[in-house]
Amino acid sequence: MDWLIEDLNKLAERAGIDSLIKTGEAAIDLQIENVLRILGAKTAGLDSFFSAIFVAGPSASGKTTFSNRLAAKIRSTGVSVNVISLDDFYHNKAHTIARQKKLGLIPADAEEGDYEGVDAFDISLFKNILNRFKSGEPTRLPRFDFLDGKRHESDRVIKRKGKDLLIIEGIQGLNPKVFGGFSADFKFKIYICPFNSYTSKKTAKLRITPQMIRFMRRLNRDMVTRGASIKKTCSMWPSVRNGEEKYIKPAKKYADFFINTSYSYEPFYLCGRMLKFAKDLTPEEIELVKVHLNLDAAGMFYEFRQYEIPDDSIFKEFFF
Repeated sequence: MDWLIEDLNKLAERAGIDSLIKTGEAAIDLQIENVLRILGAKTAGLDSFFSAIFVAGPSASGKTTFSNRLAAKIRSTGVSVNVISLDDFYHNKAHTIARQKKLGLIPADAEEGDYEGVDAFDISLFKNILNRFKSGEPTRLPRFDFLDGKRHESDRVIKRKGKDLLIIEGIQGLNPKVFGGFSADFKFKIYICPFNSYTSKKTAKLRITPQMIRFMRRLNRDMVTRGASIKKTCSMWPSVRNGEEKYIKPAKKYADFFINTSYSYEPFYLCGRMLKFAKDLTPEEIELVKVHLNLDAAGMFYEFRQYEIPDDSIFKEFFF
């Protein structure tokens, strides 16, 4: 959906930001209800089953919070649900960088690797865990720490219970190397992404695209939860976008269902955050941000000081 910024400002002023928040959550709920109808039709009459939902999409689409929200809805129907993040199956950062240097995929003096491709993940370990879970063995999951760049053993153990569904979320969730090669009663593949854009009546140059929304989401999240500086996120974003074009968009053809994770209120919040950040940035940092974000368009949104969003909101992942 393409919003006019001026019209959205008027709507927010007239109805209030709380109204936009409620409407946005209702739109997500409607999409989730449609997923539940499909799952219910596939499992109707089965006393036991093992199934998997793969949730994929580009960076900062809301995969983690969507998966947890979907899981909560499914559990209420009496099905056992475990959410598994593909992020926890990353190879150690040092391993990925060394391997890519050896293969000539990145320069010999590179400090960062390509973490978007499927080879950055330990797919063998992932498949081993899925097969052990399917066979009924108690299975311990790994945990990847983005601060130290290493995979660790976690305290989380999963085990089959009868009616079982795994939700597997990550940027490579629709890659055949990930969802292929193991059997399930059914597999359901979901592609999620914020699709809304925002343009001024004055000129098309004043525009906030879905890619800019995701950039602001990621910048906001990474600064708070991953200890990343603005400069680091900006420097990595081109690689992230290249990875999306190379690995993620081509996999959309495998999706069974699409989810729009846009919220009509989020540009007010995100753009306001970016403008506040910009006040403390150096001229060099501002130029880095401008490569990925139209700050003039960001400045067109009204400012709201109070936002109260539900704890299970998909946007909660980017809200601080």
